[in-house]
Amino acid sequence: MEILFWRHSTAAQKKHGSCTLYLRITVNGERADLGSTGIKVFSGHWIDQAQRINGKDPYANFKNEQVALAQTRLLAIYNELLRKNQGISADRIKRLHQRPESVTYLTAFDLFEKEYYKDSSIAKSTKDRLKTVKQSIVSFLLEQRLQNILIEEFDTAVMNNYRQWCKSQNFKEGYYLRNMREVKRITEFAKSKKLIDFDPLEDYKIGREKIAKPVYLDSVQLSIWKSHKFQNSSAQQVADLFVLYARTGFHYRDLMQVIKKPKDYVTTGIDGKQWVMKPRQKNEIDAKVPVHEFPEVKEIVDKYGGWSKLPTMANSTINDWLKICVADFNMHVEPFFRVYNGLSVKHGRSSFCDYCLNELVLPEKSILTMMGRESASELKRYARADERGIVNGFLISKAALAS
Repeated sequence: MEILFWRHSTAAQKKHGSCTLYLRITVNGERADLGSTGIKVFSGHWIDQAQRINGKDPYANFKNEQVALAQTRLLAIYNELLRKNQGISADRIKRLHQRPESVTYLTAFDLFEKEYYKDSSIAKSTKDRLKTVKQSIVSFLLEQRLQNILIEEFDTAVMNNYRQWCKSQNFKEGYYLRNMREVKRITEFAKSKKLIDFDPLEDYKIGREKIAKPVYLDSVQLSIWKSHKFQNSSAQQVADLFVLYARTGFHYRDLMQVIKKPKDYVTTGIDGKQWVMKPRQKNEIDAKVPVHEFPEVKEIVDKYGGWSKLPTMANSTINDWLKICVADFNMHVEPFFRVYNGLSVKHGRSSFCDYCLNELVLPEKSILTMMGRESASELKRYARADERGIVNGFLISKAALAS
């Protein structure tokens, strides 16, 4: 490898007889310009043959040290490639030279985060989830004293330790597997940006989660729930909101947006009746729900005097009150009708899906359209076909034949 410093002057520098030293390497006849070194000298003070600055420059010693350091770094890169018996080329040495000498995993995460947040096609809720992933990985690295770990050192052993750490935090499998996929994206990003030559997690397999059996309220439970009188007014409002989630299938944020701006989303459908049509916050796919087919919705909306008068609360507030509602409800019903102690807003979506699939026996495509989904495989997260669907399906078929 040949290393060459050469002089380059801008128009302004030429007027003063000064220049900037630029750097070039040649490896096996292949040339690569490494650009400016930032070292400025008077043109007459540079000795091409010696590749040094003469003593006429009062800062000659300091500047020559900078020249020597640049040469030493290039030779170190060359020798490291030689030691590892890796391919050596001028372009590769240039990339390694221009790369920061050490990039930590968290630095790479920050760079990824900046690009991610600039992408307008990514939903805000998805961007917010990246924040929780970062909080999780930062907590892990701090606890393990690995906050300064280099990106190329974040390998399969570290990832396995992170998996075990997540389990020790009692994270649910689906949650920490999704986190791990985001964590893995950082090393992929680092390689794509040439911050590292290889992805230490390239062959790491995260695996698929075992999807737990969905939790929902069937139509009988929901009917009892709807007629139950909760003692606290806030608890009653939350119980009513849960009925809406269970009969519209919306996520928390989507229903809140409908309540705040009903004129934007509550409309008249092709059948001349009321529908709610709203692009989902997460994927912008339209959820189209014929709310007139779900009388419980009209009953709750009418109770409050219209969509815009329905109560709005933070997701965490609703989920906290739901635990109180469940405790009240379960004390007053027979054991067979009791509901899940950990009930939350997301179980409203499961209840909607189960009702449509097993009690109304609607086609999967129709359910996906109402839920703002595209893939049928995603339905199993919310509901599973069971004997109710079979029985109701036969009843519908027999009724159709009889007519």
